[in-house]
This record gives sequence, C-alpha cells and structure tokens, in this order.
Amino acid sequence: MIDLGDTAPQASGRIIELNLTAKNVCPDKRVALGIILTEVDCCGMEHPRGMKTFTIPAHNYPTCRDIQVKCIQFVLPDDLNVSCRSGSGMCGERKLKVRTIVHNIDTGYRCCDTVVKM
Repeated sequence: MIDLGDTAPQASGRIIELNLTAKNVCPDKRVALGIILTEVDCCGMEHPRGMKTFTIPAHNYPTCRDIQVKCIQFVLPDDLNVSCRSGSGMCGERKLKVRTIVHNIDTGYRCCDTVVKM
C-alpha cells in the first residue's frame, strides 16, 4: 500500500449547461441559433467567455411549434474568473450573462430572376 498524502483539486472550473426553447418554429424551416456567454466583473464590465452556433433542423409537424434545445455546454476555467465576490474556486459566485440570437434560415422567399439595368 502506498500513501500519497493529501491532495487538493487542480485545474478547477465550471461547466455551464443551458437549455432553451426556440418559439414558433415553422414546419420545413431550419433555424440558426447563436449563443453568446459573457462574465460580468464588479465594475459591470463584460468579458467574453464563449460563443456557440447551431442549426436547428427542420421539423415536419403540420403547424409551427416550440423546439427545445438542451444540454448546451460551456467550460469556464477558474483562471478566467473576474468576480469580486468573496470565495474562490467552486465556492465563489460568478455573474454570467447569456444572449441568444435565433433566426430562420429557410424563408421560402425567392428574388425575381429579372436583371434590371439602370
């Protein structure tokens, strides 16, 4: 038997997991989803922490419906922590801000094929 003694966790950080619902997605239309994650310091300044983009596939239900997107993960290493609150590591609080952008990819709109000379 070998006693390795006491050890402390290293490379601490957090994994943030997000879920969201894209509202009123029409049938046969793909949707683009963007997620921007920032961390806010004690002066109110935002610091980038990640960005993700996804294509939500088209559905074939007869009407528009809400589509759930689950388990979107971001990794937040502790060495990027800008919090001014007491406590460090997993015990400290971090203030995060999430922004989402959702828009249709497929619209069904077609430009006219006529070339206009001016």
